[in-house]
Amino acid sequence: MKSKKITLLSFFMFACVFGMAQNIKTEVFIISTIHGAHKVNPNYTYDSLFAFIDKFNPDIIGVEIRAEDIDSTESYLKNNYPYEMYVCRDRYPSKSVMGFDWLGDELAGKAIPKNYWKEKSPVKLLQKQLAADSAMLKKMAVLDIVSEEKDRLALTASLRELNDGRYDLINRIYYEQLKFLLNDTAYKLLSDFYSQRDESIAQHILEIIESNAGKKMIFLLGADHRDHTLRRVSSGLKTTIILNDFD
Repeated sequence: MKSKKITLLSFFMFACVFGMAQNIKTEVFIISTIHGAHKVNPNYTYDSLFAFIDKFNPDIIGVEIRAEDIDSTESYLKNNYPYEMYVCRDRYPSKSVMGFDWLGDELAGKAIPKNYWKEKSPVKLLQKQLAADSAMLKKMAVLDIVSEEKDRLALTASLRELNDGRYDLINRIYYEQLKFLLNDTAYKLLSDFYSQRDESIAQHILEIIESNAGKKMIFLLGADHRDHTLRRVSSGLKTTIILNDFD
């Protein structure tokens, strides 16, 4: 009889703990940053970004740095990543700072070579070619008004305004049209890379969230990547997390 009571008590305790675990949801914020534009946008400075992180007080800070680079030297990170990303590692020593970026399969698991962005990156080289192609630039002029609005928001919007959905929608329109314009041209590899990077970033973030259930997390990513990640996380994990947004 005593053994039966112990068994029932153990089952009851397990059920309570399991039920509590089921009700503890992961709290997630996905925040657009503007890289160097934080220096010139008076409404969205580095200080305002860090103040937001401090107030949210997350357990985990996800940054736009490759996982294989997150423990690299400061000089290496400075040469390859935006300031607001790499500074988080040393600014928040009590937090778990995790990288989620992807820069191409050819670099996977390897250090980024010296002068890679100026001399070796196939994406950067193709971007330079596109910038010098007058025929393609004329064809792409239809995107100018969308690009101008993206720039306006990046240079004037506050943290809250940049993350209220307007930039995300404009950015989605821009890249969908860019993909259409670059299709069947020598520059299709650019839109393919942009899409693959967005998907890789989103997938890495999903993996971090799924591996850290019940924790508070904030993910900082360039404004052009937020829309895809937000939609992927919302559709894939909406029932198991609290996905914070701005009211």
